[in-house]
Amino acid sequence: MDICFYDNNELAANEKGIVSIDRVYCINFHEFIGATWEQLRQVYLVLPQYVIKEHQCPMWFGEEGISPNYLYASVEPSGLQIVGELTIEQWEIWESVFHAQLSRFSFPSFEC
Repeated sequence: MDICFYDNNELAANEKGIVSIDRVYCINFHEFIGATWEQLRQVYLVLPQYVIKEHQCPMWFGEEGISPNYLYASVEPSGLQIVGELTIEQWEIWESVFHAQLSRFSFPSFEC
């Protein structure tokens, strides 16, 4: 299943090869049930560099403000927002795995 997404800023690597990510996947959380939340959790767990921190939003690579490279997900009214700073290579690998994992399930979504 292809889920629409949009970027809140241009994905362009700076002189150090770092890209600032602010992407929203148009997932309709209002239609989620318990099983759907569990499927999303399963997606998170298999993504590269998952960081386990209780009672915090899902994150990968490191923590914002602490690690030079970080990525996190946030459930928003507009959809699933992915924010962070990674090397372009890290982002491309993570994003590829993320898309593959999303396609394993039928998440409710909407057109962006």
